[in-house]
Amino acid sequence: MQPFTLYDVQQNAKISGQSVEICLELPATPLKTHQWLAHFCMLFNFSASESDWGADRFQTILTTKSDDTGFQCMLCIEWLCEAIWLEPIGTQQSANTIFDYINTSPHR
Repeated sequence: MQPFTLYDVQQNAKISGQSVEICLELPATPLKTHQWLAHFCMLFNFSASESDWGADRFQTILTTKSDDTGFQCMLCIEWLCEAIWLEPIGTQQSANTIFDYINTSPHR
């Protein structure tokens, strides 16, 4: 897995239904998944909740650290369908909100 940049995520993010798909290479191991998550959180100023692992899926809730654009979304990585995506949480959020946040930089 190659390291990814903020630009890589922005260029490979697209709204897909009610979520934002991130078309990047999937991490190969649980350790690489935690490293991927830490790097993603650093790039976009997210904090992650406790992770949830399934047979072929990883999920965690991401929360923005910024007070003015504070929101939460669910990060999902699924190896069976080879996809990474962000889902809105709550009625105040939408795929557009997440997409706009991802494409607004800098986040630090």
